[in-house]
Amino acid sequence: MSRYISPVLYILMMLIGCAAFVSISGVRVGFIEPITAFEMLRKTVYAAIVLTVLTAASLLICRKECSAGGRRFFILIGVVSFIYSVMWVGLYMQKSKLPDLYDITTDLNNPPVFINITYLRKASEHGLAYDFSAVPLQKKYYPEIKPLVVNTPFKEAYIEAVSLVKERGWEMVSQYPSAGVIEATARTPIFGMRNDIVIRISQQQESVVVDMRSCSRAGKSDHGNNAERISGFLGELGSRLKPVPKEFAFRN
Repeated sequence: MSRYISPVLYILMMLIGCAAFVSISGVRVGFIEPITAFEMLRKTVYAAIVLTVLTAASLLICRKECSAGGRRFFILIGVVSFIYSVMWVGLYMQKSKLPDLYDITTDLNNPPVFINITYLRKASEHGLAYDFSAVPLQKKYYPEIKPLVVNTPFKEAYIEAVSLVKERGWEMVSQYPSAGVIEATARTPIFGMRNDIVIRISQQQESVVVDMRSCSRAGKSDHGNNAERISGFLGELGSRLKPVPKEFAFRN
């Protein structure tokens, strides 16, 4: 019996792998919509869980007639499918605790405004008008997202911000040095989904304030990616400039 079961399990494993590859690469290339890809990936996880159970059952049923090589084959498929399903389930459990937010900003009263990126978005993607009803959720889940206030000349802060955008590999969309505005697009690590960014640098009193906004193009939730992007960027930018101590920063 094992000689009939083994090919079936192998084919199932290959189908799961192919479906996962197509869902991820399809979004990155652009021929599959993100929602469709997520649904495909979710089904591969369900299939991997079923495959793990089938493999364990097959190993028990065929344990007497199965050779050492056959047992190793069953164990290999079971381990691979188990690791795959646990990896994605663990990631989902971790991210499911985060709110349905896809637009994060350091300035909740007057968010930086997108200029040229408006023309890059499809009709099926999120609009760029800020939804102020999301403010309470951001305050609750991402209270650390604040503007960067520095004692650095305006021009120097702008040049350093442009340099950091390029170092991070983001696609530069536009630069307005006199207005202190930078627009760029970043891509998520796995699916390569595009998140749009606008940075606003302004002179306020004797300090320079760096505000930032990061907005996903699709999906109800960004799973924390935009907040992480803003925190990472402003944290590194602050280490290069002269940040004002938090107790002296005039805007929270």
